[in-house]
Amino acid sequence: MKKGKLIIFTLLVLSLIKLSAVEEKKLNGNVPIGEYEKENTQGLGFTAGRVSGVGFAYRQYFDKSGIQFTFGLLSDADNVPKFPEESNTSVITKKGWDVDGSIGFMYLRTLRESEKSRFYYFLGASLNIDYTKKYIQNYQYDSSVGELVKYGSPVKNIKNNNSYYYGPGIGIDFKLSKYVSFIVELPVSISSDKKIETYIPQGAIIIKF
Repeated sequence: MKKGKLIIFTLLVLSLIKLSAVEEKKLNGNVPIGEYEKENTQGLGFTAGRVSGVGFAYRQYFDKSGIQFTFGLLSDADNVPKFPEESNTSVITKKGWDVDGSIGFMYLRTLRESEKSRFYYFLGASLNIDYTKKYIQNYQYDSSVGELVKYGSPVKNIKNNNSYYYGPGIGIDFKLSKYVSFIVELPVSISSDKKIETYIPQGAIIIKF
């Protein structure tokens, strides 16, 4: 795992060096940031990361700056499960509703740009939604039937393990074509329980329009 993170970090550094060399050689520093992309400055795609969040992403560039919104949600039906009248155990637990989601926002600031890539730093934050509703049914031994039978109504148990991440980072937007970008980012993420994590990359694929 550490070796993979080191490889990604090295690729980012080498890409930045190459980007700087291309600007010096071909452009002589005369083209302002943001001049390369007058069209297709916004796009939709998919992103995954601690700071960016996980889900569908909308990205928009404004010359030197930019923003990205992320939203993703997975949910099953909210229902009260059915429990058998008799059981071999004293307690049965069933899931009633499970929601996993992510909401994120990032502010981007371009540092260098060429026709093929854009290097930038960012500040971002994401909220990870982890909501689970379970129902617990107790059973009690009934000597008249010699079985464990349903005792009382199901008890609802809700767990809300939401968490958030925030922090700065650097990224490179590789312009694969006029309409497609592949993005690699390295954030410094600070979690809701105050843990700081580095060298955990995040990425995105964006279709521009």
